[in-house]
Amino acid sequence: MQPLDPNDPRRIGDYRLLGVLGAGGMGKVYLGRNPGGRTVAVKVIRPDLIDHEFRARFRREVAAAQRVGGAFTAPVLDADVDAEAPWLATGYVAGISLTDAVTQFGPFAEPALLALAHGLAEALVAVHAAGIVHRDLKPSNVMLAIDGPKVIDFGIARVIADSALTTTGKFLGSPGFMCPEQVSGETLSPACDVFALGGVLTFAAAGHGPFGTAEVMQMLWRIVYEEPRIEALPPALRPLVSSCLAKDPAARPTPEQVLSELDGIGAPERSGWLPPQVVAHISTAAVRLLDLDHGPADLPGALRPDVGATSAPGWSTATSVPNLPTANPTRTSPTGSSRPYGPTATSGSAPTPYSQSGGFTSGSAEAPRQPATHPGPYSAVMSSEFTPRPFVAAHKSADTFTGRPPPATASRRTRTLLIAASATVAVAVAGGAYLIGTQLNAQPTGGTGTSTALAETSVAVSPTTAPPSSTATGSGATTVPTEFVGTWKGRAADGPVQFDIELTIAEGAVGEELATSANTGTLSHDRCARAETLTEATTDRLTFRARLTAGSGCMDQGATSTVTLQSDGTLAYRTPGYLGGTIAGSLRKG
Repeated sequence: MQPLDPNDPRRIGDYRLLGVLGAGGMGKVYLGRNPGGRTVAVKVIRPDLIDHEFRARFRREVAAAQRVGGAFTAPVLDADVDAEAPWLATGYVAGISLTDAVTQFGPFAEPALLALAHGLAEALVAVHAAGIVHRDLKPSNVMLAIDGPKVIDFGIARVIADSALTTTGKFLGSPGFMCPEQVSGETLSPACDVFALGGVLTFAAAGHGPFGTAEVMQMLWRIVYEEPRIEALPPALRPLVSSCLAKDPAARPTPEQVLSELDGIGAPERSGWLPPQVVAHISTAAVRLLDLDHGPADLPGALRPDVGATSAPGWSTATSVPNLPTANPTRTSPTGSSRPYGPTATSGSAPTPYSQSGGFTSGSAEAPRQPATHPGPYSAVMSSEFTPRPFVAAHKSADTFTGRPPPATASRRTRTLLIAASATVAVAVAGGAYLIGTQLNAQPTGGTGTSTALAETSVAVSPTTAPPSSTATGSGATTVPTEFVGTWKGRAADGPVQFDIELTIAEGAVGEELATSANTGTLSHDRCARAETLTEATTDRLTFRARLTAGSGCMDQGATSTVTLQSDGTLAYRTPGYLGGTIAGSLRKG
């Protein structure tokens, strides 16, 4: 925690501020106390991110989050959505995030894992009962306290993510713990949180998520197409966690069913559930908190949070990408019963409408900072006779996974979505910001990829001469047929990744730069613009070579695309892709 600076307010609402817990692209988080002495985290949102739509969403999300109860969540206590800089106050958890605990002290053993699983399942029961889907359950959103784990940031991330999309064109979140339907862009249900629960438990047992660590697109591929790696979990927990990680949401257990299965495995140790080193860390933090009893004196003046500071890239959030394979919806439960997992319909009751909140990152997804060695797995028993032993890092390289996309070559282009990671604000700020371009050009094997940001430039549609790279073939046309001239729009996809395509074609001949095009990621909203040189023409097909003109993180220079006139008057658009091999779609004129 950092001290307040001169530009920070000394009071927000009824809360006296004691220090700064973190700052990011969304605003600032303060440690505060109310008149009764309760310690809170006060999150202040940057005023420039606010519009009428944001306030309406924020009001709904806060109202839903305030209904969440239970012993294993950090409650939303107060909020002012109408303030110039909207803010909310949540219960402050004097603990350590699961990310930091595993990174610093090593994976958990079975007793601690059982207690963690019970607490998280109970938290999800409470969150879902309030009509909320968390969407960003991950290790850094799980705080470890003496009395059990606490889930934070429920019900808030979605509204912040929506604002980030409309304001910055970037999506925040954590791909390593996303569910397959989040990747495919489908409507989310509480089952998505259950998938994340399986991922969090795997992380606690192994030091990494169920799909290892990888770049964003590699991670998304694994989530959708590969089986999870859960060997590090105790045998008693593997069937349950495997069911939580089912590709088909209908095959996953509900949080209530998770609790039932856990009861069959064994009752968790509620007291002394944490490893001794973690308890010592939490105790030290609690003592420091008591030392803050005498915070800075109140100063007059309006609320003026310094929202320019960006030591962390925002708060926690989520995403999506379409139509991917699913598992068998009927799955045998860990106890051997033949009933499928998932919610059961109740006569006369209607499903609760769920709000969605949650996320994406890049680089290695939720990858812990790895010391040279860790102590071995801890038991939940408080013992002074702890003997550390070497811990072999469980971060698997990409080569240890099957079914991954083919390696990059100089001729293969990667067009992906821009994904920005969120930093979770809790006792301390955990995580970091990562960025991957919406459409990247694959580098030669062993090479180093770089991202180029280009200023927006206008490209004339009227032809300019450029050296031809090929001659016309097919029907022997050397000019653009009249049917192609005009502006075309549509959507194209490369596996789960979708793009909105714009293409404007002018009259001209082979060898001339006579068209402009742009691909916009449907999730990231990042736009890559190009000028197109006609390299080949027939009566029903045109081939172009791209010259990148605008976009941040785009590397489409030299990319080839084709458009083929269809009998219904549309254009079939194709260009080399990554996940499915080709970005393909249909364009319509106008």
